[in-house]
Amino acid sequence: MPLIRLFLNICLFNKGPQDNPASTLLLGLAIAANLVVAVAMSLIEVSWAEALMQSVTGVLLLAGFLWLALYLTGKRPRFLQTATAVFGADTLISLVAVPLLMWGRLAPDAKGVVAIPLLFLILWQMAVIGHILRHALSISFVAGLGLALTYTVASYKIMMTFYPAIE
Repeated sequence: MPLIRLFLNICLFNKGPQDNPASTLLLGLAIAANLVVAVAMSLIEVSWAEALMQSVTGVLLLAGFLWLALYLTGKRPRFLQTATAVFGADTLISLVAVPLLMWGRLAPDAKGVVAIPLLFLILWQMAVIGHILRHALSISFVAGLGLALTYTVASYKIMMTFYPAIE
C-alpha cells in the first residue's frame, strides 16, 4: 500500500521521482505491473500474442526514452527513480482506463461518452510524465510537458509503424 500511495501522490503532483527509493527490484515490480495492465488494455482489441508484443514494445520505448533523456542531460544516475516513477504512475492511470476501454468496446454507442474521460486520462498522463521529467531533468514543467508530448507523439507513430492495427 505505501508504494501505491507514493505513485498516487506522484500522479497528484505531490511527490516526484526523487521520493522513490533507487531500487532495481522496485523498478522491476513497476514494469511488471505496467506490463500486466498494458496487456489487459491491449487484449480488448487484439490477440494475446499481439497484446504482449505491443506491451513489451511500449515498455522498451518508454525505458529507452527515459534513459536517453537522462543520459543526454548528464543525469543518468537518476534512471532507477525516474523510470520507477513513470512506470508506477502510468500503471495507476492506465488502470483507470481499462474499464472505460472495455465499456467502449462492449457498448459501441458509448464510444462518444467514453472518449472524453479517455482524453482526460491521456492529458493527465502527459502532465504526470512532464512533472516527473521536470524533477528528473531539473527543467521547467513546460519543458517537461513538451518532452512528454514529444514522446507520446513519437511513440504512437513508432507503434503505428510496427502494429498498424492500433487506432
